Amino acid sequence: MPRREMVLLVSRALALLYFISALIEVTYLPERLFSLTHYWKQNSVLLGHNYATNDYLIIATSLVLRILTYLLIATLLWRCGPRVERLFSPPEEGKAESGQDDCS
Repeated sequence: MPRREMVLLVSRALALLYFISALIEVTYLPERLFSLTHYWKQNSVLLGHNYATNDYLIIATSLVLRILTYLLIATLLWRCGPRVERLFSPPEEGKAESGQDDCS
């Protein structure tokens, strides 16, 4: 199996793992948003925001950012561009000295 095909196979496998991780994280989103809205409704004009509201806001925001990051990484790995090829398959020493590269 040529080096490029191996890199593509590994890259796509990792992309699928990141995509599945993003889907798993999405399952936590309804509970976090439900908790956030529950505590948000308990806020009062006199007391202001309570601890739980701020806590669930941070948790929900970081969850959304984590999902977006997983999806971005999955997309980059699925495309398997030149940077990903260089990341997973550094140039061989004999070819690096002569300037030849399989991934061109």
